[in-house]
Amino acid sequence: MTKHDLNGVHVLNKYLWEELKKANLLYDHDYNGLVPIIPTQQVPVFNDMAAGKPFIVYTYLVAAYDVDLWANVEQVTYRIYSDDERKLRQVSNFLIDLCKRFDWTAADVNKWIDEYDSLDGDEKKFEFKYVQVVGSTSPEPFAQEGGRQNASVTVRMAFIHDMKSDVAGNNLGMRA
Repeated sequence: MTKHDLNGVHVLNKYLWEELKKANLLYDHDYNGLVPIIPTQQVPVFNDMAAGKPFIVYTYLVAAYDVDLWANVEQVTYRIYSDDERKLRQVSNFLIDLCKRFDWTAADVNKWIDEYDSLDGDEKKFEFKYVQVVGSTSPEPFAQEGGRQNASVTVRMAFIHDMKSDVAGNNLGMRA
């Protein structure tokens, strides 16, 4: 049975982190083993630790249900902080390119979910239907976050997840 402690954004964050590393835009060794895609309450840790290195702060909301009651819809805003404006643009543009392809992006995330060994059972229960970029902001003036500039990318996603399976692993769906 699903533990209900994950949202689609948490699975998408893991996918984005792997893709940012593969693109050589961010590196594990720069963050002392932490993932630099963080909720707002972790900002002080990264302000102190990641001098000169970009990090991403996210906030998300569960969107209202539309005619597709079977799908969960979430919207996440990724705010990228960096003291290097070029690096800020690189990360921002990469996120846009990666997330703007609607069902192609969803297919890439789903393939990654199927193939990535480090995901736990609950993360493997997600199936994305679409991922799209809603908007973005260009680099803004230096902010209070450790003297860094920031830019943002807002992404909307729809997904389903196995709410309950029987002993054989068969998905019983929403009616379970």
